[in-house]
Amino acid sequence: MYKVGVIGCGWVGLAHGSGYKLLQDCEIVGSADPVKELSQHFAAKYGGRIYKSMNDLIDKEKPDIISVCTPPSSHYPVIKTALSRGIKNIVCEKPLAHNTADARKIVRAIKESSAKLMTAFCHRFIFPVMKMRWMIDSGELGDIVFFRNEFSSHFKGVEDRWFSKKEISGGGSMMDTSVHSIDLFRFLCGEVKNVSARITQKMPGISVEDSCCVLVQSEKGAMGIIEASWNLGVGSAFLEVCGTKGRVQYEYWGEFRVRHEGDKEWKTIPVERDINRRFEDELHHFIRVLKGEEELRCSGDDGLRANQIIQAAYESVKQQKWVEV
Repeated sequence: MYKVGVIGCGWVGLAHGSGYKLLQDCEIVGSADPVKELSQHFAAKYGGRIYKSMNDLIDKEKPDIISVCTPPSSHYPVIKTALSRGIKNIVCEKPLAHNTADARKIVRAIKESSAKLMTAFCHRFIFPVMKMRWMIDSGELGDIVFFRNEFSSHFKGVEDRWFSKKEISGGGSMMDTSVHSIDLFRFLCGEVKNVSARITQKMPGISVEDSCCVLVQSEKGAMGIIEASWNLGVGSAFLEVCGTKGRVQYEYWGEFRVRHEGDKEWKTIPVERDINRRFEDELHHFIRVLKGEEELRCSGDDGLRANQIIQAAYESVKQQKWVEV
């Protein structure tokens, strides 16, 4: 049985708690959040003792695993402290850090300690994405030409949340949402070679971008179009991969379909696993890694690489040109 501590009890902390609660090999022994009400709510749903600080949680409960579910600017200090107190297994929410410098420090500290770190890119674990990866690897879609991904919504009240505070989050919608898209591009299409981005900011009360468009190209030539917004009246969560032999599309929580070269109609692909279980599935993967049953699917290096590409995208905005990564 793996003892688990959750650091940060907001929405994503609750998502991790829900995932661990469904795993037979895990027991949540404690949670820590500076906002007592959040810890109380977490403990009421998923158990474990409530602590004012992560130091107390680690020292008293000695968890085997911690999930870092705090805002990005705190990831490095939290992980550094956890490692100094003997924690060897860490799941860290995306982005790995609010800037590349801290992301690099995290990766270095992990490697020096021989600890295991999974960057929690939960979209890698949903059935349609895994199916797309299989279709690409098998050659079913041919050579990949286009990747398209949009995550957009109307983020009401973002001006009052840490997401819009650059010193905490590292950026706006691009850092918050497109970091997932960049990881999906890398997972499906290969390493990013260069990037070009444009941003806009129209929502009142924020100083970061509320919308962005990012173009990326892989080392093998695949081209990606990534869009994100907090400011759309009608949002969308959509992923498409197009190749020389066919294309596959997934509308999140909706239709998953494929059309091969020569097909007159689209073919629906049954979604065999509920997307709402993605947190459970990524945490289950991490447990299997700890048992030696699987290789780690998204490491600290993946988190660092996403940070580097995001930084290059912001640099592209400043320079108004393509930037090599």
